[in-house]
Amino acid sequence: MHRYFITLLLSIVLSSTLFSQTRLNLIDGRQLKLESYVFNLDEGYMTYSFKKKNGKLKNSFSNTSDIYSISIDGKDSIIYKQDFMEEFTVEDMGYVVKGRQYATKEYKPWLAFVSGVVVGCGTMFLPVNGMAKLFLPVGYTLGMAFVGPSNSYIAKRHENYADNDLFLYGYRSNGKKKIFKNTTLGVLGGIFMSGIVWSTIYLTR
Repeated sequence: MHRYFITLLLSIVLSSTLFSQTRLNLIDGRQLKLESYVFNLDEGYMTYSFKKKNGKLKNSFSNTSDIYSISIDGKDSIIYKQDFMEEFTVEDMGYVVKGRQYATKEYKPWLAFVSGVVVGCGTMFLPVNGMAKLFLPVGYTLGMAFVGPSNSYIAKRHENYADNDLFLYGYRSNGKKKIFKNTTLGVLGGIFMSGIVWSTIYLTR
């Protein structure tokens, strides 16, 4: 009976260790499910490993100033601290990070990619010299860096945070990054596509 109790206790301990989930919440909105981690508080950074989408293990590190919290089995330990008066408080940063996390997970500005392809490809057929053709796609890309999802768009999807300016700010900030990235990829893809079209036209003459 005593041996059975010890075996049962060991099984419970091993199970809780094996199935515990550790998640790193970064201030930029990324969430990483960690396989292992080590804090180096004296030097202000943390090393960790996590599995990428392809299943491969990746070793990385983050400065503690880039970490909001670490969550173990759903229980958060806040790492972020307000060093200066003009910085976000812990509570305020929590809303900003939550907005960024939602934008990272769900916001997909495919229209920015499509419009980038149209601009990148279309401008290559304008009757102007080569360098002038690049001004429009470059200008368009830079202009799109200031475009983000509207507050009404965010509020429709997250009614609980419709009046929370910090959540909206966080969502928009990461939304802008996604729009800029998709626009850049679209413009480059459009320019590449125009090159294929011009090559095809030239070879079939």
